[in-house]
Amino acid sequence: MPDDMLRLIVSKVGSASSTDYCNAVLSCKSLNFGSDDPFIGKALSIAPLVERPHRANRYEKLMENLLAANNLDAHYVKGMQEFFDFDNHIMGLHHLSVASEGDHKEAKYLYGLLLMAMGMIEKGKKILSKLTDDEGLDFVEMSWEKIQTSLSQLNVRLKDEYVASYMIMQPELRCHPADINPVPAYLMSEFFDMVLGLNPVPAAARGV
Repeated sequence: MPDDMLRLIVSKVGSASSTDYCNAVLSCKSLNFGSDDPFIGKALSIAPLVERPHRANRYEKLMENLLAANNLDAHYVKGMQEFFDFDNHIMGLHHLSVASEGDHKEAKYLYGLLLMAMGMIEKGKKILSKLTDDEGLDFVEMSWEKIQTSLSQLNVRLKDEYVASYMIMQPELRCHPADINPVPAYLMSEFFDMVLGLNPVPAAARGV
């Protein structure tokens, strides 16, 4: 079988499961397509690291290869790490923006949320309103559950900027003005509650 066809098959396997990809490559030496292959790296699923982003530190070379290949999950994981664990808001938002622009739904949600939390309220509201309109509130709520699981592994702390943005947005949540979509304020409220520990992630979801 031609290498291009093999590469395509391996990339499809990798996009579905990193475990199946590893098993396939290890079981057949002719499938010499590593994560440094841009075609493989761009598509490779890293679902375990999305759920446990703190573990990405153990796979520096893998993350380097995937970011170079513009893997959206890798940008999402790197964005969360930079923003929360390394307190590098600029780099964190950059990586989340890249993943968001690639239509990574959880990245889009978190990017819009963090823009609001850091004071860029209108820009964040626009992103979250469009996501809710496109996907529906039920989908957005399911995305938040996944995001909470990921964030529960990171150093999420209350910041003055969060408090200021939360206070600015509260009237939108309480009064429901006819010309304002209350959903972004509601999502901001959920994030604020999580940061305060009022809406903790179940132990099973945290892997405890």
